[in-house]
Parts: sequence; structure tokens; C-alpha cells
Amino acid sequence: MVLLHIFDMDHTLIEADCDVTWKQFLVSEGLAPASALAEADRFFDQYNRGCLDHDEFNAFQLREIAGLGLEEMADISRRHFEKMILPNIRPAAEAYVKSCQASGIPCVILSSTNAMLVAPVAHYLGITEFYGSPLEMYNGRFTGKIAGGLFAGEGKVGVMKQLCAKYALTPASVAAYGDSINDAKLLAAVGTACAVSPSDALHELAVSNNWRILDWRA
Repeated sequence: MVLLHIFDMDHTLIEADCDVTWKQFLVSEGLAPASALAEADRFFDQYNRGCLDHDEFNAFQLREIAGLGLEEMADISRRHFEKMILPNIRPAAEAYVKSCQASGIPCVILSSTNAMLVAPVAHYLGITEFYGSPLEMYNGRFTGKIAGGLFAGEGKVGVMKQLCAKYALTPASVAAYGDSINDAKLLAAVGTACAVSPSDALHELAVSNNWRILDWRA
């Protein structure tokens, strides 16, 4: 019996990847150079192949927010959501989340995307508990670095275990949803693994492990 649902965000709940749309948004707003788009594509290819250099990527992804205060970052994140993400919310995903919520089962978003970009998606879907990679702050300003570990791979498994402790559950009663090979460790660690519109690599793994395969593409 499933007693907790944990959802990845990018290409699972939304028809987009925030780490790509973030740079597109910054370029469109004149906050980043156009050359950032080619860099973003290179990192996205690494991500899809499961060989992303997280340190290099984070330095690239967060360089424009260094020095921003919380209110400034919240405003930019809101505008990014309204312009780039809201049109890409997957209707099937939204309906699925609402059905889980109606049954009274807790729903959580767990994403490697930074928490400031996860927050508007969670609020829109009515999900009150969400986890994105935390951003470091110093003297009330973002430093442009991740605070602590990235919520990817084993990082997601660690958060799942913390949630199990919080809700007095075992991993066997958790359902997890993800789209890429980067979600494989989390999916393998729970009782109900759901590959959502999966990449080729995750699809192959899902078939071999008899995981559920869902298609929420628009």
C-alpha cells in the first residue's frame, strides 16, 4: 500500500527542464549572455547521459544569482515560472497529483533543481512539502553556490529516508516518480517505482525491473 508519493519535477510534472528554461529566461530578460544557451545545452546533454559534472554545472547555473537578496530571487523565480513553466505543466501529471491528494496521501516534490525554482511549481500544484537543492546565503545574499549536497542520485535516496522517518514509514510504502536515469537510485529504493515518460535508458531499466511506466506527456 502506497502511503507517500515522491515526484521528480523536470520532465515528470512539467514538460520542461528548469535548468534549461532558467538560462533561456535569463537571456530573454537580458540577465545573462546569449552564449549561456549553448553552455546549457552541453550540460543538459551530460545530464541525459548521466555524467553531469555537478560542481561545474552549479557554478554555471547559479552565477547570475550571486549577490541577490531573497525577495529579488523570489521575484525572478516567480517570473520564470509564469513565463517558462506554467504553460508546460503536464495536465495528466496535475490530475494525478490531485487524485493522490484527494485520497489523503501526502505528496512531495523532490528535485535536483534549486529550491527557489521548485517552490512556484509546488505552490501551483498545492504541494506544501517540497525539496530542491538548497542555495547558500551569506549576510542575506545568495552566494551562487549550493548549500550542502545536491538532491540527485544518492541525495534523493537520503531525502526519501528522512521522509520515511518523519512519517514513520518504510521505503516499501513509498511511490517514486521520475523520468531519467538520474532517478534510478531513488526508484530502486522504494516499493513502487514509476518511470514517467522515461528516457531510453530509464525505460530499458524500468522494463528489466518490472517498474510501472506512465506517460504524462502533453
